[in-house]
Amino acid sequence: MARALAIRVDDIDRPVGLKIHKQATPLMGGVAVFSAFALASAISLPFTAPVIGLLFGGLAAVVLGVLDEKLNLPPLVHLAGQVAAAGVAIVAGLGTIQAVSLPFSSLITPGYALPGVISLGLTLFWLVGMMNTVNFLDGLDGLVAGICAEVALLLALWGSEPGRFHLLAGVHHEDVLLPLALLGALLGFLPFNWHVAKIFLGDSGAMFLGLSIGALAIVGPAKLGTALVVLVIPVLDVAWAIVRRQLKGRSFLTGDKQHVYHRMLELGMSHTGTVVTMYGIVAVLGALDLWLMKGPKFIAWVLLASLTFTVFVMLETQAGASLLPAKAILDEQPSASGSRDGPHDHPGG
Repeated sequence: MARALAIRVDDIDRPVGLKIHKQATPLMGGVAVFSAFALASAISLPFTAPVIGLLFGGLAAVVLGVLDEKLNLPPLVHLAGQVAAAGVAIVAGLGTIQAVSLPFSSLITPGYALPGVISLGLTLFWLVGMMNTVNFLDGLDGLVAGICAEVALLLALWGSEPGRFHLLAGVHHEDVLLPLALLGALLGFLPFNWHVAKIFLGDSGAMFLGLSIGALAIVGPAKLGTALVVLVIPVLDVAWAIVRRQLKGRSFLTGDKQHVYHRMLELGMSHTGTVVTMYGIVAVLGALDLWLMKGPKFIAWVLLASLTFTVFVMLETQAGASLLPAKAILDEQPSASGSRDGPHDHPGG
């Protein structure tokens, strides 16, 4: 239905500029995923404050994404829309990050309470950061849908183990059922999004999934550390892209074709091989996260971040050396309207 609607309203991603897909493909995949998630949540869960906050915030994120797909919003307007969507989620019931704890503190330590303004600012930064992280990652068919499905499964596993992971409370149904609803929606969408995709997630999907993963990390037992461990590669890819673009005198809101998955393709990996490899990396990181506790998890994240940064540098060096001069010039050009890469673009996942 979402595909038919996208065709009807001409919400189509056409292969121009820096885009790597070969045929015009409908967008609005985010509408399909959100609709399935919202329906499953409404059927299986009471309308508690976090559920309402996630549903209203998710709807706002989807609306923002559809508007961007159709109107190609200016980057700063798009960023303001992300902040607004995160604000809707917070005000509608999601709440804010109330406390933070040190990496080596006890699991039952309540953490350090945050003042209201800092709590709000940190929550907005986290949710907007997650939306942009997912958007940056969304560059290959099936990549984001599959990885976010893995993250949703991990969050559900954390929520189903109160004796180990959430010592101060019993199992809350929403801790398990919210990520399972997201997992089901993504698994239902993935066959249509697999290479060659019949429909793209588009900006609406990237915005909704980023906000959802960020929100579930706030309200569930897994917390932010789990999201940072399992998504260490896309998180650092975003950071590396910002640094790379700033060093070249370009705005970090412009797109390019120098993300880690682009480099993997340039080094000879197939589209499907690249996606499956990324799935495997996330699966290993998820298993590592389930095994580790807070102190070891912090150490693991530092080590993984260092290793990932080293790999990024190696990929930049090796892939850059193998590119033709014309290709290098193309990489320097700003993203075309509707490009499938960057925080303001319409990736193909």
